[in-house]
Amino acid sequence: MASNTQAAKQCMHFCRLRSAHPNPELTLIFYNKLTFLPHIRYLKEKCVKALNLLRVVAHTSWGADQHTLLHLYRSLVRSKLDYGSVVYDSARESYLRMLDPIQNHALRLCLGAFRTSPASSMCVQANEPPLYIWRRMPSIQYFLRPPSNPAYNAVFSPKFKASCSSKPNQIPTLGIRIAPELEKIGFKRNTASRLCVPATPPWLLRHPEIDNSLHSSD
Repeated sequence: MASNTQAAKQCMHFCRLRSAHPNPELTLIFYNKLTFLPHIRYLKEKCVKALNLLRVVAHTSWGADQHTLLHLYRSLVRSKLDYGSVVYDSARESYLRMLDPIQNHALRLCLGAFRTSPASSMCVQANEPPLYIWRRMPSIQYFLRPPSNPAYNAVFSPKFKASCSSKPNQIPTLGIRIAPELEKIGFKRNTASRLCVPATPPWLLRHPEIDNSLHSSD
C-alpha cells in the first residue's frame, strides 16, 4: 500500500535460476533538469553491447541471413529503444539523434551494406522507419486510449499551451506534440472505432452456411 507521503515501489523479477540467489539490484536514473541525457547515454551504451552480438552473427562467410539478422535487431536492439520512448521522446532533438547511429550501424550489419550507404536507403531496404518516425507510433497509440484513462485529460487537455506558445525553445508536453502529427495524417477522433468485447462469445455464434456448389460446377 502507498502512503500519503511516499509512494510504494514494487517490481517483479523473472529468472531461470532454480537455486536461491540474492535479490537483484535495480538502478534508476533521475536527472533534476529532465533533459533525459543521462538516460539516453545509458541506453546507447546498452545498445552498443547488443550490437556486438549482432556483429558476431553477421559474419560475411558463415553468418546468418538477412531475415534472421533483422529479427535479432528488432529483438535485441530496437526493443531497448522502444521501451519508454513515449517518455524520453520529449528530449531535445540533438540528444535523440545520439541514438540514430545505433540503428544505422545495425542495418548496415544486417544488410551487408557499405559504410557510405545512406541511412535512408537502408531503412527502405530493411523496411524499417527512422527512429524519429518509429517513436511516434507508441505516442499515437497512447492517444487512442479510452478517455477513462486517468491520465487522459492531463495529456490531451493540457493547460500549458499558452506557456509553450510564448516560449518556443521550451519542449511541449505529449498532448501538444502529438496534435500536429495527427493533423498531418488527417486523423479525427470521432472516426476511430473503439474496441469492445461482445457479450456473446464467438464459439456460441451460429456458423454461416456457405454454398460451394458453383465451385464444383464446370
